[in-house]
Amino acid sequence: MNRVRGLSLIGLLITMACIVVLLSITLPAIRTATTGGSDRGGQSTTSAWATADRVNLNSIGQSMLAGGLGSGFDAEWLSPASVSRGRDIGLNTTANLYSLLIMEQRVQPLQLVSRGDRGLVEVDADYDFTVYDPRGGVHWDPAFTADLARGSNVSWAHMPLQGARFDNHWRSSMSGSFPIFGSRGPRDGIPTVDSVTCPNGAWTGSVWFADGRVEGLSSVGAWRGRINGGDDNLFRIDDLQRGADGVLGFTQFLDDDGVELQWD
Repeated sequence: MNRVRGLSLIGLLITMACIVVLLSITLPAIRTATTGGSDRGGQSTTSAWATADRVNLNSIGQSMLAGGLGSGFDAEWLSPASVSRGRDIGLNTTANLYSLLIMEQRVQPLQLVSRGDRGLVEVDADYDFTVYDPRGGVHWDPAFTADLARGSNVSWAHMPLQGARFDNHWRSSMSGSFPIFGSRGPRDGIPTVDSVTCPNGAWTGSVWFADGRVEGLSSVGAWRGRINGGDDNLFRIDDLQRGADGVLGFTQFLDDDGVELQWD
């Protein structure tokens, strides 16, 4: 008589239990490696998504450096004010800046959106290049948006294009470790679960600096800037008088007297 060998009920249950245990171990690891999400808070700076973010940030920054090559060392970079009649500093908003970079073929709309922001920030898939009319004073698509309260086509914060920081660092000077572009952050640099930039109450991100490098930061305090003898917070204006401090945010309004920034 031939006997059919197979798993008993107990053996099958043990096998299933082993599979469940293995999945509970491997799935979080796969999630962290891909998205950067962590049960301990924050995001891994070595994840696939974080790496992609740094590649995109570096592309944006390098496009600024490349754009200034023809004008020599320390050349001022492209900005909405620099292409406008009368150099109106009030045009240097976040929406206008990134829309101008797209129009000038410095960046692509997809590069402006972080993988971790999908659903919160939408790629501008129908950017209108036909509106370009420099004689008429139109240098970018005004439909491009950068408003964290109403909708945005860009993920990346940037230094406000105003004050001493604009005069000294928005140019091809390779001026040390000054933050130019980077991940968004919480208001005043205080990690809180109320901010979408702080999963589980911790912040990590990437920053492109004026010396041409991009770096993954494991916390807000990982960048140790100094201004007026004190700490320079990456997500707070610390120099109201001169505007010389390093700060990243969305610029909603600005003039010669100051800026109105937006954080998550």
